[in-house]
Amino acid sequence: MAQLSSQPATRSRAAAPPRNPPFLPTPIEAVILAIFPLILIFGTIYSVVSPTTRSAPYDPVAQSHHQDPSVVPSYFARKSNIFNVLFVKRGWGWTSLAYFAFLFTHPSIAASSADFTPRKVRGLIRWALATTWWFLITQWCFGPAIIDRGFRWTGGRCELAKMEVAMGDTSIGEQLTAVACKAAGGKWKGGHDISGHVFLLVLATGFLIQEVGWAMARWTGRRSEERAVIMADGALKGASVESDANIGAGGSEASLGLGGKFAAGIVALSLWMLLMTAIYFHTWFEKLTGLLSALVGLYLLYVVPRPANLPDLVKTTFAKALSEGELNYYPTRVALLRANSIPFQLRFSPALANKPKGPPPDPNRKPFDPFANPSPALKITDLSSSHYLVLNKFAVVPEHFILATTEYKPQTHVLEPADLDATRACIEAYGSAGRDGGLFAFFNCGDHSGASQPHRHIQLLPVARMRDGLEGPDGEAWGVLAERLADGTVAPFKTFTERITLDMSPDELWNVYLRLYRQACHAVAPSQDEARAEGEVIISYNMAMTSTTLTVCPRLSEGQEITNDAGVVVGKLSLNGTVLAGTALVKSESEWDALRENDAKLAGLLEGIGIPNRS
Repeated sequence: MAQLSSQPATRSRAAAPPRNPPFLPTPIEAVILAIFPLILIFGTIYSVVSPTTRSAPYDPVAQSHHQDPSVVPSYFARKSNIFNVLFVKRGWGWTSLAYFAFLFTHPSIAASSADFTPRKVRGLIRWALATTWWFLITQWCFGPAIIDRGFRWTGGRCELAKMEVAMGDTSIGEQLTAVACKAAGGKWKGGHDISGHVFLLVLATGFLIQEVGWAMARWTGRRSEERAVIMADGALKGASVESDANIGAGGSEASLGLGGKFAAGIVALSLWMLLMTAIYFHTWFEKLTGLLSALVGLYLLYVVPRPANLPDLVKTTFAKALSEGELNYYPTRVALLRANSIPFQLRFSPALANKPKGPPPDPNRKPFDPFANPSPALKITDLSSSHYLVLNKFAVVPEHFILATTEYKPQTHVLEPADLDATRACIEAYGSAGRDGGLFAFFNCGDHSGASQPHRHIQLLPVARMRDGLEGPDGEAWGVLAERLADGTVAPFKTFTERITLDMSPDELWNVYLRLYRQACHAVAPSQDEARAEGEVIISYNMAMTSTTLTVCPRLSEGQEITNDAGVVVGKLSLNGTVLAGTALVKSESEWDALRENDAKLAGLLEGIGIPNRS
């Protein structure tokens, strides 16, 4: 038996940051977003209570104080001030330049500026989307920009200059944009004018804070929370799964770098100019609509995920692969037996006996790893940088899929927090367990567990598809065994079960798993020291996980011989982690008939696969 040690049940790692609902800003984001309305409120109040500003004449058509140097209340109240002319009016250009400087130079994005990583691509896509929103609001929206359209929709028009009126030329009144109106000598007057300055400054500041702030928080390891996103497969994950850089790789004193400092400078100047705009330009309602226009863009870009539905994604991929002959599906017949009064599925698939066998192992060649380079037709999606989803090529249950590690990790090692969290995300994407819903996940580890591949993988079965063929009273009676165990049901073999919730952090889930694994190890070898928290396992076991329970079952045998009523051996019942769902599979009709003859046979066979529960 492998060496044992007495390491503590928790790893010396920082607790995983709490996740926030994906459709809401995180607490930190909420604080940051609150800065913008607070600046606008302060500026508006200041403009009212300041004697200098209050007494200065205001031109509602120009949305500013009169520009006569003798009456303008401040240098920053002048439209010609250098910060307005060179910075605000070119604000998106400065924002883009600062972002590119950070994106292509900072090591939190890539080890080298020459590395064109997926994270850079995603960053460029977000910049393009933000730029599109800025362009639609301020420049062009299939004609006039949204700001100009809003002005016209609220009754505004281009007011004619006196000379044009006298000459009878009224065409200038139909100018559709503020720029065209002013170029023609008219005045943009009468409608609601969304503050373009407020919109631009809030959008630019929010964009840079999101792009640089979260990257630096991950890089330095200082994040105390993590915004959640819904992945393309429908799984709820922390946004750090998008990071190609190691969390905390930069250390607590990591520098912003030139790009980060440039971006920070643009953010600071933007906030200052937002305050100046709040004090000296536009009405409070125009500033409010400018703020809301920017916040809508930030919300759509950073808060609202665009989820795909994992069950539909699995179903579609399975149907396509099956129709193209890329996977083998083995239909089954089903009977419901009672093992110590527990409803237990027994399935029989005649075709499974003809399942293709791989070539015999060659000691001179590396064993074939089906998870090293999965078939594109079977691959469902990348779940994160560390895990992906792929269909089971030989399916007995329709839509049977597998969670595998991207890099090779041994199946016989203790699971890691990321493995449990990825499993949790898949289960969460399928919804809560119930009669027709939920996901059953199981893990086979060790020689006696039914494990078949050395590359770490966890298998997942839709509970609704596990019910196929069970109708009427049988369908009502059967339920996932692991969940019955949490309610006090005693299986023929010893198990260790705890309740879980899907909002547990990765470390919390991992600690539940480790605690149950150690209990299983102690049950098999009570005189040994506590099992290690990492590395090679010391027993064979199955693990099962649902939305409400996590169960570990120590295994002493992969299966037991089946005899008929005459005592003749007719086959062998081999069991993997699906035993914790309350299912068993046979490949021959003689095995099928022998077990259906007497329910007590199944209970006896189940006792023999682990530590018998005879209390």
